[in-house]
Amino acid sequence: MGDHEEPISGQYPCELGTDCESDSDKSSDYGSDASEYDFEELESLRMQKGKEVNDKLSHYKELDKSMTFKDLEEAKKVMNFYAIANYKPLKLRKSDKIRVRYRCVVGCPFVCLISEDKKGPGFKVKTLKTEHNCEDAFENPRAKTKTIAEYFRSKVQNNPKYKIKDMKLDLKNQFSLNVHKSILKRAKRMALQQLQGSFLDDYNRLKAYANKIRESKHVVINLAKDAMAEVGVQTRVETIHWTRRDFPKGSLQGAIIGGCCTRLSESFLSLAWAVVDKENTLTWTWFLELLKHSLNLKDGTSITFMSDMQKGLLEAIRTVLPLSNHRFCVRHIEANW
Repeated sequence: MGDHEEPISGQYPCELGTDCESDSDKSSDYGSDASEYDFEELESLRMQKGKEVNDKLSHYKELDKSMTFKDLEEAKKVMNFYAIANYKPLKLRKSDKIRVRYRCVVGCPFVCLISEDKKGPGFKVKTLKTEHNCEDAFENPRAKTKTIAEYFRSKVQNNPKYKIKDMKLDLKNQFSLNVHKSILKRAKRMALQQLQGSFLDDYNRLKAYANKIRESKHVVINLAKDAMAEVGVQTRVETIHWTRRDFPKGSLQGAIIGGCCTRLSESFLSLAWAVVDKENTLTWTWFLELLKHSLNLKDGTSITFMSDMQKGLLEAIRTVLPLSNHRFCVRHIEANW
């Protein structure tokens, strides 16, 4: 770590921090507050997000009388997906605060009644006849905007430019379903809004995660020479390469800034990274101060920084580590020529 008087050794507490204050007005729009979450709730939310809707809706093709639901909203979601997956034009014949009843077309024996479970919390299937004698439906009343938005959520997340005509073609190929373009447009808009809200919610949970790490008695950064050697890091790190990545334009803007060093195998190893609202002298100074403290860089003697003209980085280096050296990355100079 350069020619310091004291080599880096021992264990140092894990450092967590933020470069900006939270904006309560913005976060409140999505009804989330980091202080509202504990670790168990965070784990529960993580597990819920792992339940994805696949292309064929294979998990929704069958109904069973033993099925239970946490609320009627979940029950309606399952019934809508069941109707689409099986090409059946189910109609909601009864809906109030304690029950929903679905029937099919006139003459079809299908019926499903879901109501409060008097033996426990939530709702359950009380009456169910799954037999159908009707024809497949190519226009389904259960293909609501919210249901279509939920179906395409992961695809829109992976590709925000997912075209309406492709959405329409997907539904036709998978379920022989014809959905009007106006419904698809509203569904895509809803999916994007839900995703942006969930991303903000995730950011607001960062404080809860950080607090949980602070509460742990065993979370440390081990900077001992033998520990660094185990992952192939040079004992004397003399060059730090700086990186950045801007987020796409949208409601959640910002950048990832960070630094990495070279392994013995000549590959790069990330030393530290941070998410900041923007890349400037203030955020780089904040980041360097934390890195300086964690790695015991002192005044930067014998340390060389390599960068790609990141905004505000040079001024921050001169302020925090005045005796360090700096070089521009030749690869980036050539690429930007």
